[in-house]
Amino acid sequence: MSKFLATFSQTYLSKVRAKSFMISTAIIVLLIFVGANFDKIINIFDSSEEITTLKVESDDAFYAQFEAVMEPIETDFDVAQNDGEIGDAEALLRVDGTEPLAVTLEADQEIPGDQMTDIEMALGQVQRMMTIQSLNLTQAEAERLNASPDITYDIAGQDAEDGEASEEASEAGGEMPDINPLNTVIFYVTVIVMFFIIINYASQIGTEVAMEKTSRVIEMIVSSVAPVTHLLAKISAMISVSLTQLAIFIAAILIAIQLFDFSEIISDFGLEANDQTLTMIIYSVIFLILGLILYLSIAAMLGSFISRMEDLQQALLPVTMFSLIGFYIAIFNIWGSADSLLVRISSYFPLFTPFVMPLRSMHEETGQAPLLIGVAILIVSIILAILLAASIYRNSVLSTSNGIFKNLKRIRKE
Repeated sequence: MSKFLATFSQTYLSKVRAKSFMISTAIIVLLIFVGANFDKIINIFDSSEEITTLKVESDDAFYAQFEAVMEPIETDFDVAQNDGEIGDAEALLRVDGTEPLAVTLEADQEIPGDQMTDIEMALGQVQRMMTIQSLNLTQAEAERLNASPDITYDIAGQDAEDGEASEEASEAGGEMPDINPLNTVIFYVTVIVMFFIIINYASQIGTEVAMEKTSRVIEMIVSSVAPVTHLLAKISAMISVSLTQLAIFIAAILIAIQLFDFSEIISDFGLEANDQTLTMIIYSVIFLILGLILYLSIAAMLGSFISRMEDLQQALLPVTMFSLIGFYIAIFNIWGSADSLLVRISSYFPLFTPFVMPLRSMHEETGQAPLLIGVAILIVSIILAILLAASIYRNSVLSTSNGIFKNLKRIRKE
């Protein structure tokens, strides 16, 4: 145990004290604090000032319609009839014609984009209401203008449940699934952070293992430390380094939440938790940690195959490819169905599970069983990967054979 701890502490401390670790960590922490003040930074470069009152110059009929349309819209300015004076932080909406609707918006300063959007949206609704009135359409005829087509699906081999789902999709008008914005942010942060940590630390642990073998330092190490103990200490140290960096990022986020006011950002982007948010956070952290352990164990195993540094990138290619495929499957299916065939199959493949399962945890229909199965798959895969890495490392630690496939053939014979 003392030899394990000696190797672990030496590897861990050398990595966390490295300039690359400190610089990369500092950059990410800085970006976190910059993102926490994103709205304030935008306001520094945004010369527009919010208007407090929008005065309308029109007849009573148009004003009544416009005021009724603006009432349900949550705006931060008041609507009033023009009294002939336009003061500071006020704008004038003058109606030049009603068939078709033509207006002029006057202001002494630039109007912010969100306020312009509210005004344009209200004018669009008033335009539709005036068009319906000018055409003398009944209420039923007006509702038919926005009605979705009635589509009946008659597909060979489709069972009753699929038929009901198709009918529901038809009634929904083909709308995209309703995904909570906060859950979406959590998902993106999880898979992006996991992908970049895997790419970074898989290369580092592969380099650590390969460099010892190629420099023949391992001959002196194995004379005092068992090869398996040495490898497990290396894997544990690199996993601890990655988790340390991850913990620093989480701490920076928590500090930013305490120090800065996120109310405006939360309001603008609708970042509010729902019933699925807590479940998703828990499983996202679990799959993130297990995914890092699995991929770093595999990287150590692949690094054990080679005897030359020139072969390192070739040896680590599977880690890069599988992590990239899992990353893209997760990212490109976020707006689709969490129950699609591709997502379901890939979520049970160990190398894709850390990326795809957080996607499935976003949806209530997934349930707990598939998520727990995913956790079990990763735990079993991690145990197998570490055992296989230890076996390969023990049998190839003093090998001088060139090439991955030559080492693999020799290990199989042994």
